[in-house]
Amino acid sequence: MTSSSPKKLRIGVMLEAVQLSDILGIDILGNLSKDYMSQVKDLQPAYAAFESHAIDMEFFYIATTLEPGFMTPGLHFVPTVTYEDCPRDLDIVLIGGPLLSHRPEQAARFMREAWPKTRVWLTTCIGSMWLASSGVLDGLKCTTNRECLGLARKMHPEVEWLDQRWVIQDKVFEGESKGELWTAGGAGAGIHMVATYCLENFDRKFVKTLALGPLEFRLDGNVSQFYLA
Repeated sequence: MTSSSPKKLRIGVMLEAVQLSDILGIDILGNLSKDYMSQVKDLQPAYAAFESHAIDMEFFYIATTLEPGFMTPGLHFVPTVTYEDCPRDLDIVLIGGPLLSHRPEQAARFMREAWPKTRVWLTTCIGSMWLASSGVLDGLKCTTNRECLGLARKMHPEVEWLDQRWVIQDKVFEGESKGELWTAGGAGAGIHMVATYCLENFDRKFVKTLALGPLEFRLDGNVSQFYLA
């Protein structure tokens, strides 16, 4: 997908009972949107120069009900759609890491039904274990929070769990183009992963100017897929 695509980019975020830091990468995507551009284009000429690159986006914040949902640390948010009503054919789904006790059947059904219809899935921390619990990751290469790799291998032995900061894997997709699964370790690795996804799928200068620059997100140090030790 390119930044010049006229199609609205529809992004689902599964954030019920997750750790707030796990879904912070969504802000990198949000900074590339037309809504964000409309608010900041007059701040600097460098921003306005990329106005034609801004992407029409729609975010779906998904939970079991439309009642205020919980995430750490004691934060409550208002969902915009339930698992039952959320479209299955999104462009991207981002999953944060929920408590292991959080496994609503509505979420499992959504993941199973949306898995082949949504082209790109991104998970952070034990969000991959949540996705694995639905059965769609069987036979695929994935990762999760490094401290939970042993538990992941025990709970979901059908998945090939790798000790990496993030893993990119082809996935089934019923639409055009190639389906992709990006799974990350802890929140920091997840943010690096989303930044890398954006740099590889949209104009790099646009991403650096509107997202990574304003967020003061520096791609130095270890920002690769692999741990140093």
